[in-house]
Amino acid sequence: MKGKSHLEELDLAKAFAIFGVLAVHSSSTGLEGTSTHSFMYFIYNFFNVFGKLGTPTFIFLSSFVLFYSYNNKPIDWESLKRFYKKRFTYILIPYLVFSIIYYVMNMYFYYGFDDLGRQGVNFLKLLATGQAYTHLYFVFINVQFYLIFPIVLIVFKRFPLIRKWSIPLGFIIQWTWVILNSKYFHITEKGSISLSYFMFYFAGAFCGIYYFRMKEWMKNWRKSIFLLGGVLFLYGFISCTYVLIMYFTRTEQISLSNMIYEFSWSGNALFASLSILLLANFAKESFKFRAKKILTEFGAVSFGIYLIHPLFLFFLRKMLPGGTPVLFHGWQVATFVIMFIGSWGIVRFTYNYIPHSWILFGKGKSTRLKKVSEVKMFG
Repeated sequence: MKGKSHLEELDLAKAFAIFGVLAVHSSSTGLEGTSTHSFMYFIYNFFNVFGKLGTPTFIFLSSFVLFYSYNNKPIDWESLKRFYKKRFTYILIPYLVFSIIYYVMNMYFYYGFDDLGRQGVNFLKLLATGQAYTHLYFVFINVQFYLIFPIVLIVFKRFPLIRKWSIPLGFIIQWTWVILNSKYFHITEKGSISLSYFMFYFAGAFCGIYYFRMKEWMKNWRKSIFLLGGVLFLYGFISCTYVLIMYFTRTEQISLSNMIYEFSWSGNALFASLSILLLANFAKESFKFRAKKILTEFGAVSFGIYLIHPLFLFFLRKMLPGGTPVLFHGWQVATFVIMFIGSWGIVRFTYNYIPHSWILFGKGKSTRLKKVSEVKMFG
């Protein structure tokens, strides 16, 4: 069966999401090094909290792609083998490589190599829980969902009611897990468990399955103004509320229950994911060609940027200059720019010039090969 066409808006959405991830990580040093009484603290808090839409949006988009691609395909042994082979090749191998890189880096700079046997066992534990480095949990939780994806897909195919109500169902599953963990399990690393993100997985599933209907709503926006406007309004309201909650909490003006923080984060992230999908469709139809080309390029290499950008951040933090506040704050901006451009440059160079680039950054296309073929065609 012929696969569905590639959606340009997904690359645009990934570009917006990776900007969010980089905003969170690049603002963390400024947040820690700035007085809570400073106006700049509010600015750093805004980018640090607002950017938290990034990883949940990638989770949402991962699920979207799965259900968009496989919903109308038959499920058999051959298709399952292809599915898991692709995930192992393009997801798990880069995850393993970067887990090793970051673990060895930490050993070299902080812990040394005194007991390789014990450290090897510790690495395997961290690898098996997605904790070899702070940002790698995203890959780990996606792998968990990949394991159950065929079962979820079969259930969605056979029971249309479950499919249609997948967003509320995802909310129920996630919050049942959150409440049970809070009362009984007390697993501190719940962020490494996919159940903590089922709202986003099931919302992505719903949008992937019904995407062509959604596109009609977006095209006929005048008829769907209340629905589309409602999503954007709720995102704006919840996002502003979440930013203020975290600001007042970090400045020790309020202290709320963990459930309120969890609810405000997840609500913000869910509506951010939906809003980014809307924004990506708007960008596809309204942005100029050059702007779209740049954004789709960033989106196309976003997985590689996600994997390698903490390497830049690690060394840039070590180079943090002292001196005046202007120099300190200017360095935070420079950190974002260097981390972003440097990460993109390495990923793009790897795809273009290094054989078997998928080992490092997963599946990607070489823009260099495309230009060569054009020269042969028209030369």
